[in-house]
Amino acid sequence: MIDFGKILKRAWHILWNYRTLWILGFLLALFGGMYSGSSAGSGNNGIRYNYTYNVPGNWPPSLNQDVQQLDRWFQSNIVPLAEQPLQHIGTFVLIGLGFFFLILIISVIVAFIRYPAFTAVLRMVDGYEATGEKVGFRAGWKLGWNKRAFRVWWVDFLIQGIPGLIIAVLISSTVANLVIQAIRNNSVAIVVGAILLGLAVLLTLVIALVAVFLRLLGQFYWRKVALEDKGTRAALSEGWTMFKQNWKSALLMWLIMVGIKIGFGIAMFLATFLLIPAFIVLLIPAAIVAIIPGLVVFGIASLFGNVIIAAVLGIIVAAPFFILIVAAPLTFLDGLYQVYDSSAWTLAYREMKALNVVAPANPPLPPVTTES
Repeated sequence: MIDFGKILKRAWHILWNYRTLWILGFLLALFGGMYSGSSAGSGNNGIRYNYTYNVPGNWPPSLNQDVQQLDRWFQSNIVPLAEQPLQHIGTFVLIGLGFFFLILIISVIVAFIRYPAFTAVLRMVDGYEATGEKVGFRAGWKLGWNKRAFRVWWVDFLIQGIPGLIIAVLISSTVANLVIQAIRNNSVAIVVGAILLGLAVLLTLVIALVAVFLRLLGQFYWRKVALEDKGTRAALSEGWTMFKQNWKSALLMWLIMVGIKIGFGIAMFLATFLLIPAFIVLLIPAAIVAIIPGLVVFGIASLFGNVIIAAVLGIIVAAPFFILIVAAPLTFLDGLYQVYDSSAWTLAYREMKALNVVAPANPPLPPVTTES
């Protein structure tokens, strides 16, 4: 059994004495995943919305030309989608494809930063433990910017990406079919769809539990790739073997880190209130940074379309920059936690590997000598 107390203390020491890791931790926190909020929309529900001012020549005098133009565009392009959705299936498909490719592009950009940073943290902590040597950011980034990072991504996709895609396809396809049948007022199909949705939710829970277990295995798979330069097949095979040999230590380590993560979540909640003065101070520099890309997009869009639409696009582009600057203190704290978590697992991996290096179970017998 590995020494958990020693591992946690050593990971804490590495966190506070290896400052270069803080930069990579910030990048991990910033590009560590795609977070999506929940949004609510309202359907037609059998209600037809009428606008008394949508007839040319019947505009209220308080509305300027830009608002009138925007409303005409809304009436021509958006309202028909809500009132007659079955006649615009192709439009919905195109919108869905547009969102898909947008998410794909963002995911590629995120992957090109996240996985080299993740690989670099693994190798820097392992190298520090092996030799006691600290490296700067440039040298550390080189440790991650190589084929190992790509293989870490591929392993991550196999053990987390595929289950995530299965869940997304199950839920989205079932919900989409349920909505279409509801629009068609097909009561039998709605009941069947609701049952299928319930089954899909149960299957999603099962897949989610499997995904949690696969993520635990990933702690071994990722390090087989990053630290030992193993190929994908060898990493999966040897990582599974290593887990089987140390499953008790691995499960206890996982439980300990889950407890630490819960504690960190509580600390982050409290820090959000304590850092309110810092957020207020950062509002001005955040606005200055965000307004530049926002104005660029607004200027370009206003040359080709409505001023209000151009303003909305400018705000959409500026918002991420604004949030990034204001939330920088919380992102930094999250980066420290990610470095600590990764370091603790790397130290646990090293101890488990050392425990597995034991004398052969059946040592060779001494040669038999015969008396002459």
